[in-house]
Amino acid sequence: MSWKYETSIDRIQRHVAGLGDISIEKLKREADLDSLLSEKVCREIYGAHVYANISNFSSLATSDSSDEAEYKRLIQAVHIYQREVARIVEDSNKFDGLRVHFQGPKVHALFYRPIDDGEKLATKAFFLQLVLEDFVASVFNPNFKFTDDFKIAGGADIGDVVGTRNGTRNDRELLFLGAPANYAAKIISESSLRLTKELYEKLPAKLQDHCDAIDDDLFQIRPPDQDTLDILLEEFGIEWDREASESRIKDDKVKFPLKDISYGSARTLIDIDSLGVTNNKRVVAASIYGDVTGFTAYIDGADTESKKKEALRVLHAIRKEIATVIKTDFEGVRVQFQGDRVQGLYHLPENSEDGMATESVDAAVALQSSMEKTIKTVLPEASHLKIAVGVDLDMTLVTKLGSHAHRDRICIGKGVESAAKLEEKCAGGQIGISRRVFDGLPERLSKHFAYDSTLKCYVANNLTADIVERSQSASAAVAGAPAYIRSRGDNVEVSTRKTEDARSIIPTPSYATK
Repeated sequence: MSWKYETSIDRIQRHVAGLGDISIEKLKREADLDSLLSEKVCREIYGAHVYANISNFSSLATSDSSDEAEYKRLIQAVHIYQREVARIVEDSNKFDGLRVHFQGPKVHALFYRPIDDGEKLATKAFFLQLVLEDFVASVFNPNFKFTDDFKIAGGADIGDVVGTRNGTRNDRELLFLGAPANYAAKIISESSLRLTKELYEKLPAKLQDHCDAIDDDLFQIRPPDQDTLDILLEEFGIEWDREASESRIKDDKVKFPLKDISYGSARTLIDIDSLGVTNNKRVVAASIYGDVTGFTAYIDGADTESKKKEALRVLHAIRKEIATVIKTDFEGVRVQFQGDRVQGLYHLPENSEDGMATESVDAAVALQSSMEKTIKTVLPEASHLKIAVGVDLDMTLVTKLGSHAHRDRICIGKGVESAAKLEEKCAGGQIGISRRVFDGLPERLSKHFAYDSTLKCYVANNLTADIVERSQSASAAVAGAPAYIRSRGDNVEVSTRKTEDARSIIPTPSYATK
C-alpha cells in the first residue's frame, strides 16, 4: 500500500464537507460526557487533569524471559491494576472523577465535579496522586511480587479545555483539548508527583504545605506518612480503604486466574478489539507516534466561538486523515489517540524487522505528506501546524484490558515508550527513529536520515512522499531504468511507477547525471 496525493485530498474534502456545524457551549451542569460529546457537540470544561504512570510494566513486557507463567502474571497484574485504578478514580464516595483512558500503563483522569469549583477539583487531583502511590506501595506490590517494586509518577494541571469525542463505530474516544490536558502529561518525571503552579494555587493552604517548589511554574508533592495521609483524607472528605482495595484485588485474582490467560504471536493484522485478558498478543513490532505540534497553542489562542469551531474542524480532519494513513494506506493498527497525538503499530511481516521498519517509516513519511501537502491545501487555516513523528521497534504486549465497560486498547513495551520519547524530542516536520529502525531501512529511506547527536536518534527533516519518490526516480534514471512522466496542472511529476496517464522515458547516462 502507499500514500497518494489525490486519494488523500479527496477523503479530507469529503470529511470536512460532512462535518456540518459544530456547537461549543460552556458545561454548566453535571453530564455523562461519553453520551453528550461528539464531533459536533463540544463543551468548554473547567477541570483538573491527572496523569499517573508506572514505567516498570514496559520493561517487563519487553523482557526476553521465556517464563510463560511470569508473562501471564504480568498481563493479570496490568488488567487488575487498571480495574482497581478505574474504581478509585470513578467511585462517587472516593473521587467521583472520570477515567478518560489508559495510555499503556499511564492513566488519564479528569475531575470536573463539582462544576467550576477550583479548590475542590485541585484537592481531588492532589489526593489522587497520593492515594495511587499508597495503593501501589501498600496494596498492589504486596499482591504482585515482581523483580522490582512498581512506583507511581504523576502530573496534574487545572484549567479550561474543550471536550469532544470522535471516531467511528466502536472506535470512538473522548478528547480534551487545551494546555491543562496536555501539560499534566508532560510534567511527569521518574517517580515524583508533580503539580503546575495553576493547580498549586487552587489548593487549600494546608495541602500547599505538603508541596515543594521545583521552579516558578512547577511544584512537587512531598508525600506524608500513611497516618498523616489518612487524617488528611478524612478531613477533606475523601474515602480510601486499603483493606477494601486489597479484598477487590484478591477477588480479581480469583476471577482472572493465570490458567485462563493466554498470549501468542500474530501472523495476520491484529484486531485489538478482539483481544482481552484471556487472549493477548506478544509480538515484535514497530511503534509510531505522531503529534500535531502547535495545536495546543492554537486551541488556547482561539478567543472567539468561530475560531474555536475552526480549530475543532481542523483537528477532526487531521485525526481522521492520520488514522486512515496508519490503518488503510499502510495496513497498520491505529492503537489510540491521545488528544492531538496518534499511536500506531506495525507488526507485519511477522519476524521481519526490516519489513516492519520500512512500513512504519513509510507511514511516518505519509503522515508528513498529509500534513504538508493535502491537509493544508484543503484547510489553509492549518498552515502553521506541523507533525512530529517518532518510531522504534521492540517486543510489545498488545491487548485490551480494564473494567468491562471501559476496556482500553494498550501496547506496552520499551519500544512503545521509546517511540513516544523520540516523538517528544522532535520538532514539527521531523521524523525521529531509533538505530534499530534505521538499520532495517532500505537505502531509498535511510539516505534521508542523519544521526542527531543532540536528540540521540536518526532524524529526517520535512521528508514527504514526493521527495522520496523524486529521489528514487533520480537513482533509477542514473541506472538507466525507465521513468514515468505526467503533468498535473503546472506541475510535472517523475516517478518510477507506471500509471495510465504517464509516458515513459529511458534517460541516457548524460541526461541522468546532469
